Amino acid sequence: MNKPSSIKKTGYKQLSLIKKLAILLLMAVVLFIGVGTLLQTRLEQTQLILNDLTFNTIPAMTNANQSAIKSSELFSALELLTSSNTPVERRIAELEVNKKLNETQEQANRVNYSQNEFRLLKTIQEEMNNLNLLIDTKLDIADKITKKQKGLSELQYQADSVYKENTGQTPLEKTQKAKWKIAFLELITLAYRVEDTDRLDELKEIKHTIELKLSHLESIVEETLPTLEKQVSPLNTAITELLMSDQGLLNLQANHLKMIGRTRGREYFIRNLISDYSNVANQFSLNKNKYLKDKILALSNGVYTHETWFIGGFILLAVMICTILALYTHAIKRLRILTRKIRNMTTEPILSHSSKDEIDELFHAFDQFSDTINTQNQRLETLSLTDSLTNIANRRAFDRRLFYELSNDRTLQIDLSVVLIDVDFFKQYNDTYGHVSGDEALQKIAMMLSHTIQNSTNLIARYGGEEFVAILPNKTAKESNLVAQNIMQAIRLANIKHRMSDISDRITISIGIATRTKGESSDIDTLMKKADMALYYSKNQGRNQATHIDDIEEMKDN
Repeated sequence: MNKPSSIKKTGYKQLSLIKKLAILLLMAVVLFIGVGTLLQTRLEQTQLILNDLTFNTIPAMTNANQSAIKSSELFSALELLTSSNTPVERRIAELEVNKKLNETQEQANRVNYSQNEFRLLKTIQEEMNNLNLLIDTKLDIADKITKKQKGLSELQYQADSVYKENTGQTPLEKTQKAKWKIAFLELITLAYRVEDTDRLDELKEIKHTIELKLSHLESIVEETLPTLEKQVSPLNTAITELLMSDQGLLNLQANHLKMIGRTRGREYFIRNLISDYSNVANQFSLNKNKYLKDKILALSNGVYTHETWFIGGFILLAVMICTILALYTHAIKRLRILTRKIRNMTTEPILSHSSKDEIDELFHAFDQFSDTINTQNQRLETLSLTDSLTNIANRRAFDRRLFYELSNDRTLQIDLSVVLIDVDFFKQYNDTYGHVSGDEALQKIAMMLSHTIQNSTNLIARYGGEEFVAILPNKTAKESNLVAQNIMQAIRLANIKHRMSDISDRITISIGIATRTKGESSDIDTLMKKADMALYYSKNQGRNQATHIDDIEEMKDN
């Protein structure tokens, strides 16, 4: 009776074990399917993110950067347009401007800009057209002025002919004719000054003087004999008409000066519009860059969140079946490699694989766009450290370099000099010759400074306005004084005209020098204040000279 009971119990245990194995196998299959589904979903999400970065975000960043670069190229085309002096030059410059505008418009069409940016581009186009009209008017007036100057030459020739005609003249007529000739030539000489006048107040003074000369000329004619009056009256009438009529030389020159002012004002307005558009493009690129980083961070966080669950699934699958474990381990390893690649995409290159599966293609595509991001970032970094006018380092680059030099342990073992340079009476230069000429002068000065002191260790930068600054590592006070003298000699050789300077008829500079000696600890503010004090001393002592702070301190001690 006991044996059947024992058999039933044994069968129950075997049935229970089969059920457990079946349940365990079912759980393994469900877990396998769940893990595979989750892994597939994660890969699809990664695919979607990478597709978004590949086909939307990164191209948008690239196009925005290119749009900013194209808009920057408009500056040189605009300068060429405004500096044109003949219709041919203006036409060539207009074609270049239109070409750059079209390129900028085409680049903007590839970027998902708002309507404000396109309206800004349209405004730039309209202002360019208005500027062209102003330049056409200016050139037309200039041509009329040239014709009036030729008319002056013809009148002068006619006056010479009248004066040389002596047939049948009495001594009194000759004397009166000589008096008239002198007054007429004085008026002609004064009229020739009109074209060279570049200020309206000066032109008004010349006009007043011409009116007095004309009155004087008329009074001379009234006192002459009738025969002489008949000869010279037409010439007096002709020169009065040439100078004082509505289309006379004086009014034409006044309109020409006004048109120059309007053209210059329009140019500055367009420059500001182009600068605004370039800033918008750069900001758009930065926003896309932030969006790219956020996407990568979200992808990384998602992978780390599911990492524990993945590991547990791998352990269970390894107990149930080695094949599933191998496949699963291979898949998760590939996903981790992909995640690390996304996180370090901008710093490490990825070697190409011989296989051509989907993930390898993603790796290859992401490598290319990673290089694109690095290139664009380097270009933006270069632009941010360069002065747009002089193409030398700007103040930000100078501050960064000086901070590095003063905080580096190696540089404490050498002398370090700072040279602060200021252009004398530059405000008067701008007031006299205009800001465009002022910009050209700053560019020439920057070029001379670069040729004089630039090398692999020195740095020359625009400090602000008309101020420049140089860092001279491993230069003692004596050596930096010699460099300063070379700089002043270079500026003298540049021979830039400056008739409103109080100390010279050419542009001069004042220099202040400060040196941090070997082993001495100094910060940026202290060193720059010393250089500024030396510069102030140079200015106070009459400008056009270089002063080292040590020389001032020695004089105080004595």
